[in-house]
Amino acid sequence: MEGVAGVVSLTQVKPDSPEYPEARTWLMAELVALSAGLLEGGAEEVSIYDEHWFGRNIDISRIPSGVRVISGKPPYRADWAGGLDARHTGMILHGFHSMEGAGHTLSHTYEPDFQAIRLNGRPVGEIAIETAIAGDCGVPLVLIIADSAGAEEAQRLVPGTKAVVTKISCGRDAAECLALPDVLADIRAKALDVARQPPPAQPFRVKPPVELVCIFNEGPYLEGLRRRRPANFTGANTFRLVGPTTTAVWADYWQVKLQVQRDLATP
Repeated sequence: MEGVAGVVSLTQVKPDSPEYPEARTWLMAELVALSAGLLEGGAEEVSIYDEHWFGRNIDISRIPSGVRVISGKPPYRADWAGGLDARHTGMILHGFHSMEGAGHTLSHTYEPDFQAIRLNGRPVGEIAIETAIAGDCGVPLVLIIADSAGAEEAQRLVPGTKAVVTKISCGRDAAECLALPDVLADIRAKALDVARQPPPAQPFRVKPPVELVCIFNEGPYLEGLRRRRPANFTGANTFRLVGPTTTAVWADYWQVKLQVQRDLATP
């Protein structure tokens, strides 16, 4: 939700915040426009994976007929990339944002525990991780819907990707927000275009073996991770995984993350 029009504060995207319901209406307006444009453009199948927070943000009563929604944030597996596979023509990242350290609107990498992530030595955020997972399936990123910094990050990563800019970054907690009707019109038009004629963007593939290096901030999560996987630490805060694909190493990380979260929730 951080890349949705009008969102400039984390208080707007936390489900228990009084500001969340309003921001959710903006999210749904964008998602409806996106789905409508794709269907109008002739998309045969549209699947939505809800990645924000607990994965319970989408009001399915507003989703057009025929569109599928994956809710509850089921973890990626080496053989299941969030419902994405080689049958899909393209991936769209909606509501995304720039990586930690960028200094732009709500920039961070997945969760507050992350200080940095690298894939084969390259600094990445969630835009690159998800795009690399799609690349494992041979699926290109065809459209990014984000603030100006998120859009630029995606287009540097995958030349040819189309973009809808929802707001112009003015710093960590500020942006010049575009009018919602204008954003919705742009989303629908771009979605229609990519459904009718996918852009020349190519799948973003990370060459094997894939090394995932995560640097974490100090805190209970890092301590729990050290207890669970001490052999994977190459430094006090640096966690390393190696596998055949980005999907495989990210799925491995998801599993240990869930274990640590269960540990922390147990008295």
